[in-house]
Amino acid sequence: MRLPSLVAVSSCVLLQYSSVAYGQSNASDTRPYPGTPANFSSFALAPFWPYQTFVTEPDFHPPVLEITKQPGASDGLFIFAPLPFLPVYPDRPPVGLIMDQLGNPIWHSANGYLGQLEVQQLDGKNVLTYWTGGIGGGFVDAHGMGTITILDSTYKLIQNVTLNDGTFKAGDSMQNKPYPSYIDIHESHITPKGSLIVTAYNSTPYNLSAVGGPEDGWLLDSLIYEIDLRTNETLFRWSSVEHIDELPLNGSHQLHPNGSIIDGNNATHPWDYFLTNSVFPLDDGYILSSRHYWSAIALDSNGNVTWNLNGEDGGDFDLVNQTGKSSTFSWQHYVRPLDSTPNRSVTIDMFNNHNNGFDNGTNPSTGLTLYLDLQNRTVETVSALQDPKKVVYVDSQGTFQRLPGDHKLLANGQIPTLTEFDDNDRVVMKARFGQDNQVSSYRSYLVSNWSATPYWAPKIATTQEASGNVTLSMSWNGATPDVYDGWMIYESADVNGPLTEISQRVPRTGFETNATLSAGTRLVMAAAGKGNQATRRSESIRVELPSV
Repeated sequence: MRLPSLVAVSSCVLLQYSSVAYGQSNASDTRPYPGTPANFSSFALAPFWPYQTFVTEPDFHPPVLEITKQPGASDGLFIFAPLPFLPVYPDRPPVGLIMDQLGNPIWHSANGYLGQLEVQQLDGKNVLTYWTGGIGGGFVDAHGMGTITILDSTYKLIQNVTLNDGTFKAGDSMQNKPYPSYIDIHESHITPKGSLIVTAYNSTPYNLSAVGGPEDGWLLDSLIYEIDLRTNETLFRWSSVEHIDELPLNGSHQLHPNGSIIDGNNATHPWDYFLTNSVFPLDDGYILSSRHYWSAIALDSNGNVTWNLNGEDGGDFDLVNQTGKSSTFSWQHYVRPLDSTPNRSVTIDMFNNHNNGFDNGTNPSTGLTLYLDLQNRTVETVSALQDPKKVVYVDSQGTFQRLPGDHKLLANGQIPTLTEFDDNDRVVMKARFGQDNQVSSYRSYLVSNWSATPYWAPKIATTQEASGNVTLSMSWNGATPDVYDGWMIYESADVNGPLTEISQRVPRTGFETNATLSAGTRLVMAAAGKGNQATRRSESIRVELPSV
């Protein structure tokens, strides 16, 4: 569905600056009706979110970005991969996006499902990484079979990382067809030693009678791989099924409301009892987040469980100093160690969903920071970030990102909002890119270190106006604001060229910049650049319009 009155957006952000408290809207603080997800919106009643269109990129439709900022908010670029609910937005294909804080798109990927879009470092240089592939799983806890793509700062391909060790059996809605690569969507972290940590899932036959399932049942084995990017050699492999003695099946919370397991009857619908949704290096091992186990789990370099921090009862840890705050969590995402002293202590961050599709609307979602005393096996809460003016209940997905200056960013995954907190945990920025439950982004980031000069040329296109003049539209997908600040337009009355004289200089205005050409037949070209220095030229186009 398209809204003609909204799609032609030249001012592409609803931006407000304020030195006072945010408004008192508490729409997300309303508990959902029974049987509906938290923050559920009726698709028939909720307004459709406006999006942008461009003459030079007619298939590109990024959302309008609504931003509210206070002084002291961080600068940078938003990086996310909005996934529209296609029955609501059938004409908006999924795409990866980089946008500035004025709401202007900077870069967009090709159309097609893309996840885990992130700026990382490889061999000391910034790279752009993302996952592409096929999605299986249920409405809330999808998994995937795909590839990790690594691009340099010109968007040239460095590497496509694949995984297929011959043991995988596609499950769930993937219909058991083979895939060239089985890397899952949930994690793709480049380590300082030049390796890539990824997750994967494999349908596995297993006797589920101990948890009320069939003896000839199936479960989804949650796998971790660390892959050497230079040799494609597997440096580490971990299987949840191979550690059921340490992490038994009855620790799973992935159950129907009546307490029975979800699926598990065949290979295409295995029981997803564990779900690893983040993995990160910790000392000489790893820390993983098991969403369905409600646990942050540390592994040694051999894959043995060294400790299990459980969000319900502490697991291997005792909860201390709980007056006025709680260290409990559930259905969490994005567990990251903030600092650690091996065998003594570690501080961890996580996005504490505290909700899922069956258990929702009771506990607000927070950015939770916990201090773990590894010697005395105690855990206490350092902080639990939430926007007091807009409490959210996030069923799935989410990011807790540390920013420079001890600022923090919470990206709410299923709910298309981002909130920045300053070093005193006060809200200084809020952004929204859609209506609740109409679009989501698994992870979202705010980065200040991405500078890119695309290897491809800028694009130009013309539109004839009723006046007889011609509007020349110019864009350069992927070029960051530091790369060019304006356009130099070259025109020649000789349609065979050459194009040597600059006829206009036009400041950059967002993703697409417009200029007016007088009527007539001529050859036109545009160059993006800074000052008088052209960075990259477009192809030339022939403008053939009669003189007025």
